Amino acid sequence: MLSSLVAAGPRAVSLAFPKERYRLHAMVTSAGYDLRRYDPRQGRFYDWDGLRRGDAPFVLLQHTLSGRGRLRYGGIQHEVLPGQTMLLAFPHDNRYWLAPGDAWEFFWICLNGSEVLRLWRQLLEVGPLVRFGPASIDRLARACGSVLDGEASSPARSSQLAYSIAMHLADEMLAWGEVRASSKRPAAIERAVSLVHDGGGAPVDVGRMAAVSGYSRYHFSRLFSASEGVPPARYRLRVRMEEAARRLQTEPDPINVIAMRCGFADANYFTKLFRRFYGVTPRDFRRSGMFAGGPAPAIQTAR
Repeated sequence: MLSSLVAAGPRAVSLAFPKERYRLHAMVTSAGYDLRRYDPRQGRFYDWDGLRRGDAPFVLLQHTLSGRGRLRYGGIQHEVLPGQTMLLAFPHDNRYWLAPGDAWEFFWICLNGSEVLRLWRQLLEVGPLVRFGPASIDRLARACGSVLDGEASSPARSSQLAYSIAMHLADEMLAWGEVRASSKRPAAIERAVSLVHDGGGAPVDVGRMAAVSGYSRYHFSRLFSASEGVPPARYRLRVRMEEAARRLQTEPDPINVIAMRCGFADANYFTKLFRRFYGVTPRDFRRSGMFAGGPAPAIQTAR
């Protein structure tokens, strides 16, 4: 799809739907493919200031195919090179531009809506410059091409496409508490993870995890976060919540008993924490049948 996008040449499209009629929480607002070259007769030929784009909040995904751009973000200046994807939110104190003598080939997609903005705040903890694999870039290019080909011309289709883009980025960039089959943990981290899981969800403090890894607590926490994408305390808590969900599905015991088995002496605190993770109380989780007949649902680590 990327080759098709380039072959069609520079083009862009913008979308606008009446907000008083369509109150959807994720929308595509524009997309395009472009090749910019610096023209000294026009000064800075391509220059965007994140504080001079109005007050309406929106986000940008822009992937560099060739050439280079410049980005100032958080007081630091970056070169935006081929293979890098730039993620920005507006309004914000950032600036990206084309410097003298440079060319910049890229495709972009702009989105808005409360759900997109909420997710983007998490993505920017990883960004603003990231690298994706070829399959992921091709998928993003396909989404851009879909907008350019008129496939987001209705509010529902625009929202569907926006959610698809946002969720793909989340899956690629955020730690959802799972380790992909292709990943290989360092042996020290594997020992700590095994300790947590072998406890059946019962509390294992970070000190014990560090001890079994063979590192100091400080060094272990850094290594664990780099490997798993979340600090050890959050990972440990997620495992306990998953164990609680499993027990609620498979065991008839009262909720306070299950809370105790998972290391929570206070059933009220357990209920609040469970709702934070799953969006429902333990009682509703059990009686609604929403998750009946399958394993405990995957969850995002609580923050």
